[in-house]
Amino acid sequence: MLRLISSLFLLIFIITLSGCGLFQPRPETADKIIEKASRQKIFFAPYDLVWKAAHSAIKYTIANENQDYGVIETDFIKAVDGWLPPDQTKPQYKSGRYKLTFSFAKGNTGGRDSTRITIEKKIEVFRDFISETQVVQSDGLEEQSIFYRIEREIVIANALKKAAAVNE
Repeated sequence: MLRLISSLFLLIFIITLSGCGLFQPRPETADKIIEKASRQKIFFAPYDLVWKAAHSAIKYTIANENQDYGVIETDFIKAVDGWLPPDQTKPQYKSGRYKLTFSFAKGNTGGRDSTRITIEKKIEVFRDFISETQVVQSDGLEEQSIFYRIEREIVIANALKKAAAVNE
């Protein structure tokens, strides 16, 4: 009887130890890592400068913005009126629309001001009048081009500031 109880206790102990290993988080796939990286960028510039540069880079109507919370949201943009990749002449989804949401976060990296921007592109495709919309994943190209434009605006602002300081 004692042997049965000790065997049962040992079995429960082994199952408990091995059970924890089953629930370890799986490493992210390469696609998920690339998706996250294409939607975020850190700029080593003050928050206000990055905010102004983002406003200069956004060419769409802004529906909602709050600088204190660090959010800019555009109106829905029809796919036919929106951004096209360089290799396309017409949108992939003609009956679609999308909106961009920008999230800003202040930071400090190595004693330098930094600002992280996350861009979420929500694409909705209408199949017909009755059906619900289908949400489609963005390819990340428009987000990358917006990051590039924001970076260029920051570089130009810093160059103008430096030129004004030299002329004084």
